[in-house]
Amino acid sequence: MTVIEQQLIIPDGEVLTDAKTLAAYGLNTFSQEVTQPHQARLVVKARSIADVQATAIFCNTQKIALTVRGSGTSIVNSSAALDNGVVLDLSTLNQIIEVNIPNQYAIVEAGVLNGDLDREARKAGYFFAPDPGSKTISSIGGNIATNAGGISSLKYGTTKQSVIGLKVVLADGSLIEVGSKTFKNNVGYDLTDLFIGSEGTLGIIVEATVRLLPVPFGNPVTGLATFKNMKALSIGVQKISGSGLYPSILEALNSTSIEALDRYEHATLAKDGAQALLIFQLDVAPVGAVTALEKILKESAAIQVSVTDDPEFATKIIKIRQDYYAAENAYGRLLVEDVAVPLSKLPELAEFVESIELSSNVKAFLGGHAGDGNFHPNFAIANDLAEIPAEVTTAIHQIFEFALGLGGTISAEHGIGELKNEWLTATLGQQVVALQQQIKAVFDPHDILNTGRKVK
Repeated sequence: MTVIEQQLIIPDGEVLTDAKTLAAYGLNTFSQEVTQPHQARLVVKARSIADVQATAIFCNTQKIALTVRGSGTSIVNSSAALDNGVVLDLSTLNQIIEVNIPNQYAIVEAGVLNGDLDREARKAGYFFAPDPGSKTISSIGGNIATNAGGISSLKYGTTKQSVIGLKVVLADGSLIEVGSKTFKNNVGYDLTDLFIGSEGTLGIIVEATVRLLPVPFGNPVTGLATFKNMKALSIGVQKISGSGLYPSILEALNSTSIEALDRYEHATLAKDGAQALLIFQLDVAPVGAVTALEKILKESAAIQVSVTDDPEFATKIIKIRQDYYAAENAYGRLLVEDVAVPLSKLPELAEFVESIELSSNVKAFLGGHAGDGNFHPNFAIANDLAEIPAEVTTAIHQIFEFALGLGGTISAEHGIGELKNEWLTATLGQQVVALQQQIKAVFDPHDILNTGRKVK
């Protein structure tokens, strides 16, 4: 360490400076579009809030960039090291402090894994609603920092809807509490929501009070339907969304995604000419719901419709969607994108994405949370490529421009990180970008927190 770095005293955790550790923190491994890792100055493994405060004070005093990392599952490289900066690893702040069933909340440290809290809540007949694809491996602090979504956000919302209070360490090391343990709190400005989705640029989330929900009564109804193309499927999704059935899951997959799953699962999803697949679930199914759902699907030109309330078969259906990325990843290095458009524009988005022509060396996929207009155009390229092919970069930019033209967004649940900063002005407008910069300056006047990410 240098003389300056020796001034960093961590009361409970440890400071790591060996080359192997620094290299491991230079890149989020799920950020497949990043080709060059960053080089951290040092890594702090925090074991207490005091460790977090000490690190923030040190970085703020020395004006050193500070990036916070949970479990490192960011797709936009938002929690990787910055060059010559400090990485603050919160993965060992992983205690479930309280599960309070009478008041329907839990208090957790930032490093608690989403799936671990959900599993604990289900022991008491409750569940934690946010369910990103990384549920079993992503931290709740990271979910909050990115406002993560998931397959049931259609009904239960993104992570934001499940957070009622936070403990946050600010850039100067001070500890604040925002929100409360009540579901309604209208006293001050809603700073809780301001921190949610801020990707570690305004403060360091160290503890969260999150809402728990009772597991719905009865067996859910789960099913799948196939269509001749994504446009027909998208029209069906619009009709279901407006039907009053309130599905908890409406997930769509295009023909190449079906092909990948058939190959991965040894299944036959593509039979009878199916070019698009819809996976759906009603976690509460009133009398007549199944009949109404089947009618809507058939009127929307579904080729096959299969519905079940058998829990074992339902698990198999949901697993098809959960295996989506693994199936695509088998074709090479997978670049995962994240756009959303108004529901009525889904057919146009699907048609546009599928019309993009790429070389045979690139495999393109389309799928995602069709029920809330959120699609993931993904691209598999050769694993040994040092750079992203120009045709893929061009295709991604075309999709972003098209989504914005439809009144949509270039990020629905993955965040901005360092990959999408160039699109902030086009998406938000210069006035809003300038306002965000002013807010950032209030919380972080020396601009040490995740510098250059999320905010231009």
